[in-house]
Amino acid sequence: MISPNQLNEHYAKGSDFDSCQKILEVLCSHTKMRYGLIRKKDGLKWGNWCVYDYQSRTIVNKNSETYVKIYQEIRRGFSPIYIADSEQCSVGRWALLLQEFGLKSYISYPIINNSDSIVGHLSFMNTEPVHFDRSKLEMLLPVCGDLIAIDFKSVIEYRSTRKKLEQEINYSKNRELVLTSLAHDLNNPVSIVKVISQYLSENISDENYKNLLKKIEEASFRMKGMIDDILDFSSIRFENRRIRLIEQKCMDSLIRQILAEFELLHHRKLLANINLSAKIHCDQHKLGRVFANLIGNAIKHGNPNEDIKINAFIRNENFIFSVTNEVMNSESLDFTDLFEPFVRGTNSKGLGLGLFITREIVKIHKGKIVVDLKGSKITFKMIIPIDAL
Repeated sequence: MISPNQLNEHYAKGSDFDSCQKILEVLCSHTKMRYGLIRKKDGLKWGNWCVYDYQSRTIVNKNSETYVKIYQEIRRGFSPIYIADSEQCSVGRWALLLQEFGLKSYISYPIINNSDSIVGHLSFMNTEPVHFDRSKLEMLLPVCGDLIAIDFKSVIEYRSTRKKLEQEINYSKNRELVLTSLAHDLNNPVSIVKVISQYLSENISDENYKNLLKKIEEASFRMKGMIDDILDFSSIRFENRRIRLIEQKCMDSLIRQILAEFELLHHRKLLANINLSAKIHCDQHKLGRVFANLIGNAIKHGNPNEDIKINAFIRNENFIFSVTNEVMNSESLDFTDLFEPFVRGTNSKGLGLGLFITREIVKIHKGKIVVDLKGSKITFKMIIPIDAL
C-alpha cells in the first residue's frame, strides 16, 4: 500500500490519484477485474501511473517491471485486447505469458491523445476467468481513455507552470537579496552624508550654503527612508516574521522623539495628543517604523497648509495610534491595493513599500490598520493589543 508520504510526493509531482482511482474503480466494478492499471508513456519510457486493487478498494504500489513483459509482448498497436480466459486465448504465446504471471483474464486499451499518438495504456487483470460485456466496454473505454489523456496533459502543463513559478520565485528571492545587500552597503555612507550636512548647516552662516546643505540633508533623509524600507521589507519576508514581542515598552518618549525629528526636518508643527499610561509588549524599533511611516505619509500626501493631528492612547486594553490630515481632491482617492508592496501614490518619490511594511508590522503585533475618510480629512489608525504575546 502507498504510504501518506508517497501519496503526497505523487500529488506534488502533479498526478491526480483521486480522478484515476475513480476511473479504475468504476471500470473494475464493471469488468469484475481485481486489478486496474494505468500506464503512462514518457518519451520512450513507460511507468505505472496508478495501480488499483478493487478487492481492497485501495491504490497499491506495484513494481512497474512486473508487467513490462506483458506490455512488450501483448500490447502492440492501437487495437484493444480482450482476454476473458487465458486457457481459451487464440494466441498461444499470450496465454503462456499470462499464466507465467498467474493471470487468467486481461484487458488492455490504448490511451490516445489529440495527435493520435499512444500516451498510455489502460489495463485490467484478474487471477480467475472473468466474463465481461465487451460491447459495453467498447463504448466505455474510449471515454475513459480520453479523460485519462486529458489528465496526462493537465499534469504536463501543471509541471511546466510550477517549474516556471519556481524559477520566478527564485529570481525574486535573488533580486530581493541583492537589494538587501545593496541597502546595507548604502546605509552607512548615506548616514554619514546626513550627519555631515547637519553639522555644516549648524556651523555655516552663508544662507546660500545653508539652503544647499538643507537640500542635501533632505535628499539623504529620503534616501535613508528608502533604504530602511528595503531592509524592513526584506526582514519581513526572509526572517519569517520573527519579531521579538517580549519587551514591555512605553511608547510615549519614542513617539515624541519621532515627532521632534519630523518637525525639525520639515518645519511643520504637528499637533500631538499623547496619553499613554501602560507599557505594551512590542518590538520598539519596528513600531517606531510604523509611527514614522504614518506621519511621513501624512506629510508627503496631505495638504501642506493644514495641521496634522497625532493621537496616542490606551483604550479597552488596546494601544491606539492615529494620524489625521487633510487631503486635496479626496473624491479622487483610490484605496485599492493601498497596503500592497510597490504601490505608490501620486507624485510619490518613494518605493511604495511604506504602508505595506506598516500593515505587516502591525499584523505581527496582532493588530490592524483602519483607514477612515470623512470629507477631506483622512485618518490612519493603528490598533494593537497592549499584550501582543
